[in-house]
Amino acid sequence: MKKLVQTTVELNCPRSIFGVLTAGKKLHPLLKDATSVYSLMRASHLVLGLLPSAALQGKRLAATFHQLPSQDSVGLQGRLEDLLVKRGVKSAGLITAPSARAVTELIDGKFGTSRNTQLEHNLISFSDRPKTQPRTGSLDCLRLVFAGRITKQKGLDRIPELLAATSMPIHLICLGDGDEKAKISKIVQEIDEPHRVEMIPHVDDIDSYFDWCDAIFMPSRWELNPLVIWEARARGRGAITSNIDVFHDLASSGPTWMFSDANSFATTVTQLSQDEEERSRAFEYALESIHELDTRSAIVEYLDV
Repeated sequence: MKKLVQTTVELNCPRSIFGVLTAGKKLHPLLKDATSVYSLMRASHLVLGLLPSAALQGKRLAATFHQLPSQDSVGLQGRLEDLLVKRGVKSAGLITAPSARAVTELIDGKFGTSRNTQLEHNLISFSDRPKTQPRTGSLDCLRLVFAGRITKQKGLDRIPELLAATSMPIHLICLGDGDEKAKISKIVQEIDEPHRVEMIPHVDDIDSYFDWCDAIFMPSRWELNPLVIWEARARGRGAITSNIDVFHDLASSGPTWMFSDANSFATTVTQLSQDEEERSRAFEYALESIHELDTRSAIVEYLDV
């Protein structure tokens, strides 16, 4: 973003009650001269909900939700946060989410209405680099890549259990950082051969890792519509995922192999490693699936920026 705009202001507030209050205090004067406001995710909706109503008066406000409301609303804290989130996006002329399931939940939960709430896929950048065809023959080692924030949500603490259940050698590369990075790095050190797990910090050239792998790996506990799924599909790669509703939704539009436990994970990776035709079909299906992505942003048009 810093390459695209003249000035950026970073609030640098922690993810805590104090941080939210501080963010509201810092943000309020910055809104004075703004004509358009884009609230990117729940944390910023929450901060907007703390501001005086007049702070957003006369401004074009758009808001995006990147998790399922039903997941964010879990527990007493989630329900209390919802009150502020709804207040923060109350005057939004446009509310978007990158999944039809989330749009339905937003309308049913009264975060938005059928008039101002709509589906908008996350946009991805497309590389001009030639696509790498899937490997041929029966594989003696399956290559997997995880890319994303290393948090409890992503389920990487399941790696030892999943790998222990399969005799099919797995080479897994985990790309990214997060508050569970140290924990996951420690537990994967104890993984024995024939498996291999590498922990690599955030990288800019993620396409080369997609080209290297046979599939991406997402053992998530919850998701909405992970951008990495579509980025991998743009390189012709499918995803091995946990068996949750969101991945059932995504399985209807592109190659997705779901597992419900360690045994079904073992079955999935073994079959994929032995079935050259399945990998070839997944390659073609993945590339077909990205044609449904719209490269025109309703948010940009609404905010007129």
